Amino acid sequence: MIENIGRNIKRLRERHHVTQEDLANVAEVQRDTISKIEQNKRNPSFDTLDRIARFFNVAPVDLLGSPTEQEIHNTTAILDRIDTTLDRIEEYLPKLERLEQLMWKMQDFSPRQIDHLADELTEIFKYFEPYTPVDEDGVPDTDRNDRQIVKQSRYRDLPVKEIDKLYKQIQEIKSFHSDH
Repeated sequence: MIENIGRNIKRLRERHHVTQEDLANVAEVQRDTISKIEQNKRNPSFDTLDRIARFFNVAPVDLLGSPTEQEIHNTTAILDRIDTTLDRIEEYLPKLERLEQLMWKMQDFSPRQIDHLADELTEIFKYFEPYTPVDEDGVPDTDRNDRQIVKQSRYRDLPVKEIDKLYKQIQEIKSFHSDH
């Protein structure tokens, strides 16, 4: 693995059209040191290796590894990103399916019904967004430094349990009336 450092540094240096002198300046070493590193006559210090890796915007493993090892490293990173993406897709898939079902249900809605629904949803979303309280004249509340106060959301202020309890009671009444 370490025998590839010189070859990899030289390959990157030539690919980016950087002279040994320029790379030496970046790595804060002599040009002769870069030459010896590239010929595998000398190993770079950890600091030098880090400076070179940062300059070429690569991971230090890219300077150490053989092309095969680099491919394995890159493949592993790609597979990790694929796994993360698949996990997110699996998380969102049921939500997307619900949206699709709603879309099908809304096909029979008139434009007026859709506009009304959009207005109602906008009002509902306001309960989940940060907001600035205002006084009766519409002037925003401010703190001692005259900065507007922003509260997290109105949802936190809603008596959700009480609303749910009332909803269930209303459903029971509706059920009772529909049975009689």
